[in-house]
Amino acid sequence: MAKRNYTIDIIKALAIISVILIHGLSNATLYDILAPYYIWQTVPVFMILMGYNAANSFMRKGYENLPDILARHYLLNKAERILLPFSVIWLMQVLIQFFYFDNRNIGELLLRFLEGGYGPGSYFIPLLLQASILIPFIYLILKKQPTKMMILLFFVSLLIDLASFWLNISGSLYRILIIRHLFSVTLGIWYALEKSTIKLKWLVIPAIASLAYITAVHYYNWELIVEEYWHSQHAPSYFYVLFIIMIGMKYLEVGKESLLEKFFILIGRASLHIYLTQMFYFWFLHEHLPDFSGFMYLLMFLTIPIASGIGFYLLDGYLNRRVIKK
Repeated sequence: MAKRNYTIDIIKALAIISVILIHGLSNATLYDILAPYYIWQTVPVFMILMGYNAANSFMRKGYENLPDILARHYLLNKAERILLPFSVIWLMQVLIQFFYFDNRNIGELLLRFLEGGYGPGSYFIPLLLQASILIPFIYLILKKQPTKMMILLFFVSLLIDLASFWLNISGSLYRILIIRHLFSVTLGIWYALEKSTIKLKWLVIPAIASLAYITAVHYYNWELIVEEYWHSQHAPSYFYVLFIIMIGMKYLEVGKESLLEKFFILIGRASLHIYLTQMFYFWFLHEHLPDFSGFMYLLMFLTIPIASGIGFYLLDGYLNRRVIKK
């Protein structure tokens, strides 16, 4: 069994905390603290790491073609890992829709399952499922000539994004499609394939270009001919995100020695479950809790999703070990 990379867990922990901050703080506050340069890049972080982890797994297991990958229950395992915890949250939301909001529209509730449920960031679940399907194909495309194919897929992803704009795809559909994150997944796979030879300095110029793009779309209302609502969540931004991840991977020294390190590693490992509990929290619980302000408000909206998400993760693991796997 491969040794676990605890640095990735720490990066995922910082990313999921950032997700909660995005949904708990006002846009004005987020802009004041320069969130476009770090907090608002959390979903690209997750997608890059998803591609990176999958590619490392394929290489470690010696997968050479699509039948190798799919024959090992890859998609089934991914679906189980994502859909089982999501289904629990969705069923809770269905019960609240039925008995609290008196919503008995079965068609709408089923559609919401496909759309990722209710709450901020609900689009993330459909993105994960689509990424799981596409990753084996992208990996095989990049495998022989990683850098050339990565550059090609950069332009392909831009063309697909442009096509979605020209075809006037609705915002509700676009939010749950992988289009804007096709290249972030690609970069993660490329990083895994080239990690033994790639140097951080090679990404300085692309990262600066990405930084300029992020600044332009967020602070100067610059409009490229792509979907505008998601601002910097498009291919031109992701070299900067990868650059930040690579800095973390190179310089973060995680030994799982201190209690703080262990706590952040646990948060990182529970990041999917925390993502789901923060969706539920901000969708329903947040407005029913005392109206705190300042530090107490910050403490409340961080603590409840993180604590409940960790509990959910531990319970899910227990049930998988003791009940489902028996």
